[in-house]
Amino acid sequence: MSFNSEYYVGDKDQLLVQTPYGTGLVTRIRPRIGPDVPPMHEIRLLEWEKAARASQIKSKRATVLYSTTEYQSIPPKKGDDVITPYGRGTITEFVTVRLLNKGKVNPVTKQPISEEVLTKFHVVINSWRLAGRSRVKCYLFSDQVKVVRKKTVMEMNAVERVEFAMKQKQGASRMFADKKYQEALNIYAGCIDAVRYIQHDTNNDNECRADLIDVMVTCSNNAATCCIQLHLWEEAFKFAKNALILLNALFEKRGAKIHGILNKDNGHCDAKMFGEWRVKSHIILARSLFEKDEYDLALDEIKMAREHISYYVVGKGATEQGALDYKLAKESVSRMRNQEREIIKLKSNITETKKEHLKLERARAQAMFQDTTTKSKKVSKLKKAQDKEEPAHSSENRQSSKEDETQNGAINAAPKQLKKKVSFATNLEERHDIAAEEEEEEVEEEEPWYEEHKEALILLGVAVLTFASFALARRSKRI
Repeated sequence: MSFNSEYYVGDKDQLLVQTPYGTGLVTRIRPRIGPDVPPMHEIRLLEWEKAARASQIKSKRATVLYSTTEYQSIPPKKGDDVITPYGRGTITEFVTVRLLNKGKVNPVTKQPISEEVLTKFHVVINSWRLAGRSRVKCYLFSDQVKVVRKKTVMEMNAVERVEFAMKQKQGASRMFADKKYQEALNIYAGCIDAVRYIQHDTNNDNECRADLIDVMVTCSNNAATCCIQLHLWEEAFKFAKNALILLNALFEKRGAKIHGILNKDNGHCDAKMFGEWRVKSHIILARSLFEKDEYDLALDEIKMAREHISYYVVGKGATEQGALDYKLAKESVSRMRNQEREIIKLKSNITETKKEHLKLERARAQAMFQDTTTKSKKVSKLKKAQDKEEPAHSSENRQSSKEDETQNGAINAAPKQLKKKVSFATNLEERHDIAAEEEEEEVEEEEPWYEEHKEALILLGVAVLTFASFALARRSKRI
């Protein structure tokens, strides 16, 4: 029977029982009032609660049963939490057993029973913690186990939270394989929230801390990958950054007990943790920064990713891998080569986009200062044309200068006056071109001040209009 995993007030271990009114949850067993009075059971009728929610009935008293009868537990199945004579545990599997009976008689038919078919459950006791990763396992019959509701995340201890997150991670991986990225992201984020604050608990052993790092890093990177598929760039950046911080902290404490447990017990070699996982985080960071138009920071992330790949593929990291994890390191190296191809494509996209962005910026700058540049170009053209004409007529100018000195002495003695420029070009067309350019230059010099600042004045007018419309809208809302 499925029910909502909310907070339940009452006893710590709440039994799931079969009542005449359907499946019930024993939330509280009240103590005896007297020696002859049996204890009172407060039972929530789960099927009635479901019907009450559908009919929108607000009263909870209609779904609660008070009874002194001790009802039997619901039939246990695989994955249920149960109470046993040896503590609380989880059923991992069950088998059918045939028992031979001698001298046992059926009370109804009064006939002897030759054999009896029973179900034996394989229960892992969670309340017992042994050294390392050892667990207590029991084989019990159905009369020795009673089904209880599963704990909520707030009721779990550190070890139970880590185990819960690892189980949830497997379901999220199946969701991701089916391209259900939003559902997978919700599960990965739930796993991270479940184990987020237990890392500061000093009572945790090294195995629990190693599993905690494993869950936090893998779930963070996988959640960031889901965000990339959903185009949630800011969330992807945060998840990937969280995984990278944990991996860098673990890299600084190489050789410690937690690092050794991750290598031996969890089967994660250095090439996988510090190479493959860190490269994945850097790629996600580069993708998110690229989408936010932060090209230089994205290229820095790609550079660091390539450094990790070169260290564990051809550098010192390739020789540091031990003989025991040679196969694991080889698999991680092959995956890092695939990551390197992805990095090359991403880098080319970033560089091309960056060049296009710079071109657009230059074009905008040229458009802003277009008037001043056109004037400078026209002045340079006039100077070049005058420089070409001077050497062709230098000899004629010298002869005419002598005649002018003798004949026009009186004119030279007079005060100087402004004269128009004279062109010595031989062709008539060249004279017309130079004259037209001079006229354009004079017209440009006589342009009023507001022609040069036309764009700035337009932008100022648009800003004033938008501010006025916004003020009128706020005034209308107040009215």
